[in-house]
Amino acid sequence: MTEREQKLLIALVKMVSQYLDEDGDEVDSISESAGEHALEVLADFGLMEALNARFGRWTEEGKRFRRDAAGIPDRQAIPATGSLKWTPEIGPDVKV
Repeated sequence: MTEREQKLLIALVKMVSQYLDEDGDEVDSISESAGEHALEVLADFGLMEALNARFGRWTEEGKRFRRDAAGIPDRQAIPATGSLKWTPEIGPDVKV
């Protein structure tokens, strides 16, 4: 990977981590074409395994790249979009 490719992949990895839903190692493009294309490009570089057009999974190399090159710390699975519910009586409530 060239230095230029690495810079572009860092930006793409950060975008995926910030805007797409993740559950453990799996990433959901939320059926947005930009997300689907991002997962496809990351798979082309071996950073992600394409599960289908919508979902991908970080490879070991991808997890290392996220941590070491992009500076994104390893993390536990986080709730996907839509898993928070607002109730006026008590405020935000996490679904179980």
